[in-house]
Amino acid sequence: MALFHAELTATCNSLGYAGPEKYCIDPQCSEAVRDLIKFLRRDGDDHEIRRHLGTANIVETDLLPILVEYSNNSDLFDLIIRLLVNLTTPALLIYNEQPPTEKTQSQYYLQMVSHLQKYKRAFTVVNVWNVIVNKLAKVIQAEYHEKGEEKVLSTVRLLILVRNILHVPADNDAECRPDNDANLHDQVLWAMHQSQLIDIIMYIACSINEEQYYLHALEIISLMLRDQKASELANASINRTETEKQRDEHELKIVLDKERKEKMDKLKKYSGSRHSKFGGRFVVSGMKSIGENEMVVSSMTSNINKAFDRYKKPLKTPRNRLPLGDVGVERKSAFSVRLFLKEFCVEFLYGAYNMLMKHVREILVRSKGQPNDESYYFWAIQFFMEFNRNYRFEIKLVR
Repeated sequence: MALFHAELTATCNSLGYAGPEKYCIDPQCSEAVRDLIKFLRRDGDDHEIRRHLGTANIVETDLLPILVEYSNNSDLFDLIIRLLVNLTTPALLIYNEQPPTEKTQSQYYLQMVSHLQKYKRAFTVVNVWNVIVNKLAKVIQAEYHEKGEEKVLSTVRLLILVRNILHVPADNDAECRPDNDANLHDQVLWAMHQSQLIDIIMYIACSINEEQYYLHALEIISLMLRDQKASELANASINRTETEKQRDEHELKIVLDKERKEKMDKLKKYSGSRHSKFGGRFVVSGMKSIGENEMVVSSMTSNINKAFDRYKKPLKTPRNRLPLGDVGVERKSAFSVRLFLKEFCVEFLYGAYNMLMKHVREILVRSKGQPNDESYYFWAIQFFMEFNRNYRFEIKLVR
């Protein structure tokens, strides 16, 4: 095992090194990337190779600098994209969309999720998205007879890479970002907006010639807007309305009242309290102790709960009987992010929604999509109909 780790580390070192001005690749860089792809293909159930590469953080230190600096090398670029798509695969897909329950595997799962969040942070750089946009634009602008199978495959890989990055779950506890502040997901969306990747996705959704990418585009759109509330997004404007001001003041007042109440309760608890030996003794009426006498407790506030077994652990509900939980988290993104997302939704409604949903429905009816693709279709119906109701309510846009 130690020998294998040494071989894997040597392969990573063969990618290149960061110079003073730019990243310098090794002469054996292409072979090293191919070897890493083969290693991942032979990865075991413990996903040791994937976890080792995540710990080494080669995505940020090696792969993305190579992607930016050597984007003109088409063969190396395709190899890097293949490796990035593999490394950024959602952890849920690796575990067949079912988080592991066994202790060791659960730890491996959480470790891979933390690595994915680290990868997502590396994709907040605009230059990375500029390279991806340039590659997508070249394929889309090419004539139909020039789009061979290899170009179509490379386009699908790039769209899957975008999907994988947006799919990474947010670490709200670590970020501690309030509403109206840019979290990691917002930063990635802003970098995509600055690089005009959002315009590429809109073009794919509007173009009748890009029908083969419709499901990929719809999945990316759903991941872009997954944290947004349609009604809030539709009402976003440069000038805050009186209703928004009153609501924000009301929420702030609730938080201040809660903090003030907690502070007063804490003062009452510790101010004027006497030593426990002066607390007195109390008789629990109607409850016998070990003997025939009634039960005596020293403090009504602390021991009475133990007397009535109020801290007794309840029976655990079996996993298959637990109610379904709502995993979606709605939050207010940064104001600038909400504005461009609103603009995107308006353009999507006016230019792409009816045609895209019609073709996606035909693909699903013919069973040409992948499992769970219908969930994105139904999400789009629910989200954009709600957005349309709260924006201008034009029925023709969602016919």
